[in-house]
Amino acid sequence: MTAVVGAGVVLAIGAVLLGGFVPSARTLIVLLYPLAVLFPALGVTIVAGVCWWLWTRDRSSESPLLEGVPPESGVNRAETAVGRETQRTITAAAQGQYRCRTNESARDVRRRLVEGAVRVVVTKRGLAADAAREAVRSGTWTDDPVAAAFLADGGRQPLGERLRAAVDPGAAYQRRVRRTLAAIEAVDAEVDR
Repeated sequence: MTAVVGAGVVLAIGAVLLGGFVPSARTLIVLLYPLAVLFPALGVTIVAGVCWWLWTRDRSSESPLLEGVPPESGVNRAETAVGRETQRTITAAAQGQYRCRTNESARDVRRRLVEGAVRVVVTKRGLAADAAREAVRSGTWTDDPVAAAFLADGGRQPLGERLRAAVDPGAAYQRRVRRTLAAIEAVDAEVDR
């Protein structure tokens, strides 16, 4: 920015002072003379705009009492965001669906979801652990057909869900995971019997 302003000043002053000595530069002089005359006014306008901005800017975000990280932002010792590893596992499982293969990530996601569903059925519905595992295995633990089929042994997804999987298997897999998590949360939100 400074170089552009400096070059403009030199060009304007040079056109005014030396323009008369160059006979073929009459056209250039006619074009640059108004710019040279108006250049100080442009500078004053820029300075006035910067002064106005500095005068009216919002200073509420600046706190002279605190230095460094504000206390409300908090600091943790974790090097990665919470849930990042789980998100990677779900993404890897969804990518395996594009290859029409169940990979280790998909088995891990299913295992975690089955454990969560069994745990919440035991806690909220008062079933024994074996009865809760059987309810999850048979798909009777929830009213959501997608979640029930996702965790059931040999469960068949509804037609709409199978069509989604035919079009975009990875997105359908992630949708099934979200529906299963929502079903687990719905069971967890039930009033204790």
